[in-house]
Amino acid sequence: MDRRRFLTTLGATGAVYTAGCSGGSETRTAVRSSTESAQTDGRDEGGPDSPNGTAGRPSVRVGEEGFERRTDSGYEPMTVRGLNIGMAKPGYFPGSAAITREEYDRWLEDIGAIANVIRTYTIHPPAFYRALSAYNAAADSPLYLLQCTWVPHDPLVRAADATGVSDAVDRELRRTVDVVHGSTTLPERAGHADGVYDADVHDALLGYLFGIEWPPSVVAQTNRRLGEGSYAGSYVESDGTAFERWLAARLETVAAHGSTTYGTQAPVGFVNWVTTDPLEHPYEPFAGEDAVAVDPDEVATTDAFAPGAFAAYHVYPYYPDLLNETPAYVNYVDHRGEHNSYAGYLDDLADETDLPLLVAEFGVPSSRGIAHRDVDGRDQGRHSERAQGEMVAAMYEDIVEAETAGGIAFTWQDEWFKRTWNLDARSVPHRRPYWSNIETPEQQFGLLAFDPDGSVSLSGRASEWRDAARIEPTTRTEVASVRRLDEVRVSHSAEGLALRVTLGTMSAPVEWDRVGVLLTVGLRGVETGLPCNTEATALADFVVNLRGPGDSRLLVHSSYDAFAREFGSEAGLALDDYRDGSAGYVPVREPINRGYTVPPTGKRVPFEAVETGQLTYGNGDPSDPAYDSLTDVHVDESDRTIELRLPWVLLNVADPSTKQRIASAWADGLDTVSFDTVTVGAATYRPDGTGAARAVDGATNLTHSAPGQSDDRLATSEYGWETWSQPEYSERRKQSYEVLRKSWTR
Repeated sequence: MDRRRFLTTLGATGAVYTAGCSGGSETRTAVRSSTESAQTDGRDEGGPDSPNGTAGRPSVRVGEEGFERRTDSGYEPMTVRGLNIGMAKPGYFPGSAAITREEYDRWLEDIGAIANVIRTYTIHPPAFYRALSAYNAAADSPLYLLQCTWVPHDPLVRAADATGVSDAVDRELRRTVDVVHGSTTLPERAGHADGVYDADVHDALLGYLFGIEWPPSVVAQTNRRLGEGSYAGSYVESDGTAFERWLAARLETVAAHGSTTYGTQAPVGFVNWVTTDPLEHPYEPFAGEDAVAVDPDEVATTDAFAPGAFAAYHVYPYYPDLLNETPAYVNYVDHRGEHNSYAGYLDDLADETDLPLLVAEFGVPSSRGIAHRDVDGRDQGRHSERAQGEMVAAMYEDIVEAETAGGIAFTWQDEWFKRTWNLDARSVPHRRPYWSNIETPEQQFGLLAFDPDGSVSLSGRASEWRDAARIEPTTRTEVASVRRLDEVRVSHSAEGLALRVTLGTMSAPVEWDRVGVLLTVGLRGVETGLPCNTEATALADFVVNLRGPGDSRLLVHSSYDAFAREFGSEAGLALDDYRDGSAGYVPVREPINRGYTVPPTGKRVPFEAVETGQLTYGNGDPSDPAYDSLTDVHVDESDRTIELRLPWVLLNVADPSTKQRIASAWADGLDTVSFDTVTVGAATYRPDGTGAARAVDGATNLTHSAPGQSDDRLATSEYGWETWSQPEYSERRKQSYEVLRKSWTR
């Protein structure tokens, strides 16, 4: 059904009637014409027992085009421009509820400066609601709250069907309503916030949103077990599938508790996502991603519920693969005149959905690593902070252009505890919040960064290296100054291992055809033959080959290649050569697609990986106009220095905070073991046209080294650090925040 055409053919009352409803009122959610939405009427005014914010005159209601907020002169439309906020910060999992009042106060000021809605996923600690109340008391315009109630994923999957968690979910839904009204004390519960909730924020409540991205298996099992039927509550009803009726009953819990306990009502909805949308997707290559539908239009509110219901979807541009394979989406031309699969899907979804559609999650991460491609370049990762902001701003334009109720970007703050499918096996699960995995996309969706203390900015500041460990060459052989190593410095932070090389002389620009630099890092204590025709060995597992922009990379010894151990068979690697190390040094890679076949056409999309070990040159100082957040290497010709940072996970360090790494033996797979120090060495060489070392007189083709070499062996120095229990860091608004501020407030 064309949603826009449907909305313009409503009768004078704006009521949507559905044939065949059984039980309860037969009218669905009341919606209003644009002329009525700016006026008051009997429903709006309430009565002597209906003060502002009560069931008779809610602060926000659902109109025909989207949300409408109450004003002194009636209701006026509002387009949601929001940010999601999680409950974690560095050093803590979300269940610790560790964010302080001071942090909430500071964050809400920044969020309120660009957004009109903030969405939570669960009940936050009391400090959040007190901070929100205080913010709105002083603000010219309120920051509306979309309060969500989380459904734990694992208990839901373990249940025979969704009804197995109904009682627990209903208790949490009622708690949620009590919290919003500042009228409860929650006891200590593992994984949940607790305390005295005394801040009433319901006057700035956009609505209640319930649920998670529903696992298709749970939806299907619920439908099979319960079969057909109907649900008729006082406020919410459904003649839909068993799972849709289960959702209706949960929303009834919310509506009934607010209405009967507090005399208040607010719009209600449940979470949905592309995987369980009601559309048919014949080009989706994975059956589970289009196996079952959940239709928000099948869950309706009755005339007793004034605010109405809305549809809410999480929609990202790169997942599922149907967004890259459906011709109608891939060939869709957006309002800019550009191909835009994301906009094509949004337009399709909006036309299918009668209820106002809120895109409750969307975004891209500013991570160094990447986990999935998008046909139009809005990939899951490998974006600079500036590009992240530009893409989020463009996606929000797409959302509004599709005539939706608005969108809520994911997310306010980076989340160190998160994992991503293609790298999660390489880190210690219970230690993820204690270090910054800049390679992992799921950790880097935020507009607020947490920069670890002690992290070098990669901008040429010598002062940042003052306390770094120093490695000097033990010999000053006769060598051209362009290839002479004066010193190497080594440092680290919660982000990675950092190295700084000082050469004898350096031209501007650098004459990379005259000098190549190798840096070695070892964890296993294994002697390996170094690459690039150096004819040298070292205690090394990784080698950085610096050959200038576009031609510098991190390499790993094949016997210690985590990618090969986990994905080598799928990638078609000669595993015997990796297992015994005869493949030598190989690129550092990560997978972004495990391969699939598109059903209607039979097109085969092969397994795909990217060389994530390629190094980007730039300036890593956020205060510099030339700042590029993806900078790996910075060159300062005036200071004769090259700085670089290597993410821990790419060095097979599974947790730097407790010094755990991937085990040495191939047979141990990705098991982890403890370690104490890493070994570091450096050398220069004279490159030939291919980047390999030219032959020189001597035991090796290295021209200079630090700390030195003995015969064909490059010497190394040990570097260690103290473990830590809590990371120290500084907050920083990313470039993406500034991009959105300009886009959203113009």
